[in-house]
Amino acid sequence: MKTNRFFLISSISALFFFNSAKAQQKVIQTDFSKGIWEQVGKGLQRKWISGSESTFAFWKMDKDAHVAPHSHPNEQVTYINKGSVKVLMNGKEHIIKAGGVLVIPAGITHEFFCLEDGTEDLDFFTPLRKDWIDGSASYLSAHGKNLEVVAQFTDSRPGNVAVSHNGRVFATMHPLSDPKQQLVEIRNGKAVAFPSTDLQKNGQPADSHKFDTPLGVTIDKGNRLWMIDMGLELGKTRLWCFDLKKNKVAEKIELPADIAPKGSFIQDVAIDEKNGWAYLADIANPGIIALNLKTKKARRFGGHQALQSEDVDMIIDGRVIDFGGKPSRVGINPITLSDDRETLFFGSMNGTSWYEVPAQLFRENKDDRAIGKSIKKLGEKPVSDGVATDQQGNHYITDLGGHGISKLDKNGNLTEFIKDSKLQWPDNIAVSDDGYLYISVNQLHTTTAFSGQPDAGKPPYFIYRVKL
Repeated sequence: MKTNRFFLISSISALFFFNSAKAQQKVIQTDFSKGIWEQVGKGLQRKWISGSESTFAFWKMDKDAHVAPHSHPNEQVTYINKGSVKVLMNGKEHIIKAGGVLVIPAGITHEFFCLEDGTEDLDFFTPLRKDWIDGSASYLSAHGKNLEVVAQFTDSRPGNVAVSHNGRVFATMHPLSDPKQQLVEIRNGKAVAFPSTDLQKNGQPADSHKFDTPLGVTIDKGNRLWMIDMGLELGKTRLWCFDLKKNKVAEKIELPADIAPKGSFIQDVAIDEKNGWAYLADIANPGIIALNLKTKKARRFGGHQALQSEDVDMIIDGRVIDFGGKPSRVGINPITLSDDRETLFFGSMNGTSWYEVPAQLFRENKDDRAIGKSIKKLGEKPVSDGVATDQQGNHYITDLGGHGISKLDKNGNLTEFIKDSKLQWPDNIAVSDDGYLYISVNQLHTTTAFSGQPDAGKPPYFIYRVKL
């Protein structure tokens, strides 16, 4: 088991160019002109970052935006870069206009009112805002939506989640937690090996007859379960299909080595059961793999800018998340299909753009140039790891930095669906037929492969659901 664990972590670390060298304090640099703003109230948006001793925040405010009375054990220095605000403090009213500075002592109750559209407020806090990091500040709330616990895990992290048409819940267990079971069904809140214990790795070396390192999982309209196995130890990628009536393997397809060579990280899958195609996302060599499920022939589309990471930092709890001593830059990750299976949607993890392209171009084996010319930006998105698309064309996208889920409608309008401090790395989501959104939450940013530090995850990890 120790050898197996070492191999797995080495594979993932190599993928992300992981460097174990670390320091207690480091220079942090990011660009606030890039990335999506975090909505924390009506007409109130922010971006923020923390060092070891202080927190810096950049606010955008609309006229009449309001920050309710609150206090904190931090001294606050406020600089109004544009517009103006009114601050109530100690029974006095302070009007601060562009260029003005206000120092708010620690422990003093204060209240903000924005007086002009387009107001920009720069705040400096010392010591750092721990209440923002742990989610106890009043700014973080579920906005009237309640998370229900579907399952909790103490010994490993859930990866991706899928819900069948008759309400059965399935989850892969994330390879970064070195799980004994790779695919489970949630029964009465407990994780049970699916379809049997015989296919689980159970701490043993990889076996071509068993699961290796699966992650992406989905249910098609025929109520079949599909799972992509990245094969980080075996060095080969396999797509598994399960018959949920018989609870057995229906098909196992191995991708050709020239399409998915050893070192690939093919971690998300979308199934077109109508036309008999599967679409997969590879983040190691950013690309889309289109697989004909009838002929078993596959092609790879790569090289296009939309598949690459944008130059956008992943900031979680005020900290820039690194891979190998520098800010992460992860390309194409979530991938989905429209309900009619005619449009393919995708975006990068470190990216703020959500793209669409006609799936027919892949079915007709058009060349990369023709596909690339047909890619269009549908709208903006947060830095994310997972997405689900409903029958109405709404895209529910995980918001890693905002501890929430965003909703991008079919017209490209982005809104906040839910924000809750319990959503510590909402990894993947699934829409159920009875109108729920299922969310796997696994604190992935605390793992060694992301942080360069010993695993700081605090079990339990969860699968939640929330009513749409």
